Amino acid sequence: MTASPTSQLTDVTRTVTPTSGGHVVALSQPFAVHPEELWSALTIGSHLELWFGRASGEVVEGGRYELPDMETSGTVLAVEEPRRLLLTWEFGKSRNQMELLVESVAPEQPTVPASEAAAGSDAAAQPVATTSQVATRFTLRHTVPADAHWQAFGPAATGCGWDAALYGLALHLADPAADQLPRLSRFAASPEGAEFTRATADAWFQAHVASGADKKPARKASVRTAAFYLGEEPELS
Repeated sequence: MTASPTSQLTDVTRTVTPTSGGHVVALSQPFAVHPEELWSALTIGSHLELWFGRASGEVVEGGRYELPDMETSGTVLAVEEPRRLLLTWEFGKSRNQMELLVESVAPEQPTVPASEAAAGSDAAAQPVATTSQVATRFTLRHTVPADAHWQAFGPAATGCGWDAALYGLALHLADPAADQLPRLSRFAASPEGAEFTRATADAWFQAHVASGADKKPARKASVRTAAFYLGEEPELS
């Protein structure tokens, strides 16, 4: 199924976990591809430039990478191909840590509806004999400090950007040969894109509260983040 902004809101699981000196902002989403295909989309520069932006460097322990379009760089701390990548995320004076996890998961099996099964038959609610589909779960864990920026903007400041990136990844995996960046740029500038930003900011508000944050400051943080992304004045009443 082709990815859409609406499907992304429910396909992604968002969590916020307090940790020593900060918080882990995490997103997780399943894709109908092999782990190796997902790994390539995440680590090969010619693939990344189709949905994420220009990238250069070496995916080896101790290697450096650069994302010039984002003015971001970092060091690869650990590699377990094709399932785990641990790296630093360096932007300006900030230096955070990010972990990418690729995990094979068992796809859900359809069942025979009870109405279609014979009364008393053992076939009711049994798995349908179908060709198994591939399922791989991608999890991104970005650890950020509990600083003044966090107090003002909360997890949405990190999460909304990664929500947009996962939408690009979903489009890329559905059509690996297509250059998705022009489409994503148009989407970001559209009313539909603005609504997606507001919706993901609200989803991060919910995840923030679920982690134990107070509702009122968490709501204000998510509103500030959406307004910042959209170039608007936040309505904090």
